[in-house]
Amino acid sequence: MAEVIDLSDDDILVDEVAVSKVVPPTLKRPFRCLNSDCRSEKDLVRADKYIRRFFGVLSYPKKKRVCSSCSIEARNQQDSLIDTLRSGRLLLAEKLPPPRETVVLTDSDSDPSDNEKLSDDSDYEFVSEDGKNLEETIADITKELSLDMQITDGMKHLEERFLALEEGFDKQKEEYENIESHLDNLRKDFYNSFRPEIMWQKALDIGPSGAVVHQELFEVIAEPSVPVPAHNLPPVGPLVRTELKPNELVYSMRHSLFARWAQAQIIEVVKREPKNTSYKIRYNRNAKSSCQTAIMTGRQLAYYASCPTRIPVGTRVIAKYRDDDPKNTTISGAFYVGIVAEIPTAANKYRYLIFFDDGYAQYVLHGDIRVMTEASSCPWEDVSSDSKEFIKDYLQMYPERPMVRLQKSNYVKTECNGRWWKALVKEVDGSLVKMFFPMDGRSEWIYRGSTRLSPLFNKKMNSQAQTKQPQKTIRRRTVAVPGTAVVEYGTFGQGLDPEATAPGKEALVLIGYDNNKTETGERRAVARKSTMSRAGTPPREVQQRIEQESKGFTKKHTLHEETIKFTRHICTNKCLGKGDNMSDHKGLSPLLYPMMFGWYRHIVKQRRRTMGRNEVYYVAPCGRRLRSVEEVFRYLLETESNLEIDCFSFELAVDTSHEWEPFKKIVNIDDVSGRDENVQISCVNSLDDTAPQPLVYSNVRIPTEHVPLNLDPNFLVCCDCIDDCQDKSKCPCWQLTIQGTRILDRSENPNTGYHYRRLSEQVQSGIYECNSRCKCSNMCLNRVVQHRLRLKLQLFKTARRGWGVRTLHDIPRGGFICVYVGKMLNETIANEEGKMIVGGDDYYAELDYIEVMENAKEGYEEEVENIEEESSKLSVEGSAIAGSDSTDSDGFYSENEVDDTKDDRDFSHPTYMKKVGLTKREKSARLQERSSRNNFLKKGKVSPKSESKDGSGSGSAPASDDEASKSSQPEKPKETEPKEDSKSEEAADDFDDDDEADEKQRRPQTFAPSQLLATPPKQRANKSVREYFGKDEAVYIMDAKHTGNIGRFLNHSCEPNVFVQNVFVDTHDLRFPWVAFFAISNIRAGTELTWDYSYEVGSVPGKTKYCYCGARKCRGRLL
Repeated sequence: MAEVIDLSDDDILVDEVAVSKVVPPTLKRPFRCLNSDCRSEKDLVRADKYIRRFFGVLSYPKKKRVCSSCSIEARNQQDSLIDTLRSGRLLLAEKLPPPRETVVLTDSDSDPSDNEKLSDDSDYEFVSEDGKNLEETIADITKELSLDMQITDGMKHLEERFLALEEGFDKQKEEYENIESHLDNLRKDFYNSFRPEIMWQKALDIGPSGAVVHQELFEVIAEPSVPVPAHNLPPVGPLVRTELKPNELVYSMRHSLFARWAQAQIIEVVKREPKNTSYKIRYNRNAKSSCQTAIMTGRQLAYYASCPTRIPVGTRVIAKYRDDDPKNTTISGAFYVGIVAEIPTAANKYRYLIFFDDGYAQYVLHGDIRVMTEASSCPWEDVSSDSKEFIKDYLQMYPERPMVRLQKSNYVKTECNGRWWKALVKEVDGSLVKMFFPMDGRSEWIYRGSTRLSPLFNKKMNSQAQTKQPQKTIRRRTVAVPGTAVVEYGTFGQGLDPEATAPGKEALVLIGYDNNKTETGERRAVARKSTMSRAGTPPREVQQRIEQESKGFTKKHTLHEETIKFTRHICTNKCLGKGDNMSDHKGLSPLLYPMMFGWYRHIVKQRRRTMGRNEVYYVAPCGRRLRSVEEVFRYLLETESNLEIDCFSFELAVDTSHEWEPFKKIVNIDDVSGRDENVQISCVNSLDDTAPQPLVYSNVRIPTEHVPLNLDPNFLVCCDCIDDCQDKSKCPCWQLTIQGTRILDRSENPNTGYHYRRLSEQVQSGIYECNSRCKCSNMCLNRVVQHRLRLKLQLFKTARRGWGVRTLHDIPRGGFICVYVGKMLNETIANEEGKMIVGGDDYYAELDYIEVMENAKEGYEEEVENIEEESSKLSVEGSAIAGSDSTDSDGFYSENEVDDTKDDRDFSHPTYMKKVGLTKREKSARLQERSSRNNFLKKGKVSPKSESKDGSGSGSAPASDDEASKSSQPEKPKETEPKEDSKSEEAADDFDDDDEADEKQRRPQTFAPSQLLATPPKQRANKSVREYFGKDEAVYIMDAKHTGNIGRFLNHSCEPNVFVQNVFVDTHDLRFPWVAFFAISNIRAGTELTWDYSYEVGSVPGKTKYCYCGARKCRGRLL
């Protein structure tokens, strides 16, 4: 029971304002009883401690007065307790008054606990009359009063009371549940009188004409077991193709497979065969063609009504195409033939993705799709030759497929008309991307899995080249290829059946085709296993194991801080105080070393004008405050300290005192390195009792036979710096790193490399560290990777990815972690051992520094322009443009040109427009068609040339743009006839327009750059650097399968927190760089360390590896 008393204290002087204007002198408030229930001002005496404790004011020193009646009450209570103890009765069994707690509300300025001194008798020396000390006296009193019995019997008494209370709670809970159920029954009885009666009826039978055969006036309610989505989608069911009958309406191919389809009516069935039925049809578009008949097969006809069930993937259909230009009525809204590529899901906003035969791709609603009356068992056989191979590969891979990950405003090379363009991403809609070509202002929707996008095209070209080579092994890439877009592999919302599958069952997806025919000759839906449940949503048991592997807690090292008053002085080695030998504290975080030697790390709020922000300061043992890493490094030099600069971190997100520890340790190994490392590397398994496989631990590279690793220091460039290589311009080792940046940056970057032993980003051209021949000390700023392991790492078992590595303390951004070492093999031995042993190539790392840099340099050299060649080209193009009104250039890259992503020239400048051939450009076939139609309507009736009809449906490519433009141009009009029946003439003109529109074809597109795929790969212009080492020289492999260090256990992630850096330390041979790991960002204690393996998907035929990294942007596959 808490009581609140007055704000003022008893000893505070207060003012009393008189009624008159004259203010009397301040008076002292009279004392009152400390009992808040009494507050008497008479017969007050000084209260003893037991009285103040009884009334709950012991913690308030100014409550010292008590009245006589309250004093007697407290004394009686004390006597009663003493009698109970002496008589041997249990104190807890007596009826005791409730404890009193008094809360004093006071101002912060008058807080009695601020400057209140402790009582005088707080410290005293105990002296007994019989010569016993304090402990002996307490033991005698405990025995005399039987306090041990009070404790044991008191615990039993409390247990009995707790059991009684628990029984009472159970009874109350039971009564509450009974009352609640009774109220629920009353509520149901009350509302049942207003509930409508529901009568379940049989399914309605809808005839072919759309009329309801059986219908009664009853309320029809959908069964709850049959989900009806609110997206105008029919239910899921088998795809049934009914036989066509005479007088039935259909859609028919009229002129060619690429032209738009027209309405028609079945006249008779000419020949009925399985999947090859012939029909005689009559077109119903207008009066002129109403009498026109044709013989069509079932593969050239489509149903007039939309499908009553959802359409599976791979079904041949016709669909309405919506052009971005609403004025283009010739194309927009017309039916074109294609194939279903995606089923409606939430990911694509419940639309179908249609791949049209002429290369277009678009999302279409269910109501705008009509199913073909017949189709082949393999639907790609009915597709035109240009798109057949692409659709075949797509359907065989579905639901898994590769797509380029793109975002708005990205630039990516895109193929069009056999040339590469630098196109801009304007919009991303599901699996489609709208690319904008800046040079002619044209936009186009492209499927993100099309090889017309350069990232996928390059991957396909690499896979084709690798299939011609001997079978390779799995290799991790130690250098990421610069400037490449991400290609992700997954189902993208197509991995599950439209209806949710039962938990625990395999996820299935419907494919509307099968290579095997049924007895009736019809296609049947085939259930194909999906990887969506594997890569995206693991089973519940696996999720629990994943959660278990990362369960732990963070403990904080307690550090005793002393306030050091700074006095002005010149810092020397005497300022270090406790010393600074880092070897005395092995096993701790390197960021804790300074605090162990008298340093302090403070986070303060720095106010600057109207803004404030937190900053990190270090306080040296002498009290000097250091505000930046530069000041700390200068202090270490002046004091000749043994502490190194990478033991300090000014990152706010880094906590130097944190250390992570798992909750559960089924297997716990103190050190897996066998004391070969500078610090112990623990091993923990929180999932089961399995231990890691035996490993020959080595922290250095081991070259095998036929690996010419030359470690002679006489071949190394060295420096003679005496300032720990602070001045990069004077250090030859720094200059090697800086000069290498010209390969990619086209100019030297003087700030590249380490910044006080932190590496903020990857240096593609490599880093050259100081070596054994250099005269700089071990504190050199250019010596990082060559130092032994200092971080406290832990090997742990993961749920789905084998063994992994996590850090037990925070790692700052750019901090060095460890290196990747093992046995060094040549190409031949690596391929042989990788094939002989199962999983023998799981730990291969490719030392492909030369290849990556040459590829980057090759692209750079192609982008360099020759001034003389450009001037002569401009003069030739200028004369050509002056003598001709047209140009055959559709893009601003030739076949050998590559886009320059850093080019910021003004494309609208007349000189540049003349250079790329855009000063005068012919209209496309579609624009010429529109202009000819307008001229026809304005000037009179003109009979345009008719295009050659292609009724075979073979899907051959249409005529070129020049031929199309010529055919679309009107003939020279003859003399105009007198206008006698203008209305009938206009109607006839409209009919001719419709016929002409049916005959016209869209400008065809492709899903794959067929012209470029047919082009042989371009040979390298210059000789490779590796060829100078020998004719048969190939990439060397680092194998850490059986011999290696902790770096071999780092797992892959599509969003890693560690990057790889090539570093040259003991050799400057470009074939043998060190492989080092650095932190991409600040890494919290307990986080797993991961890097990107950069595997080439499809590089090893017959091998597939799925990714289980769980990242938000997981690519889905490794191989």
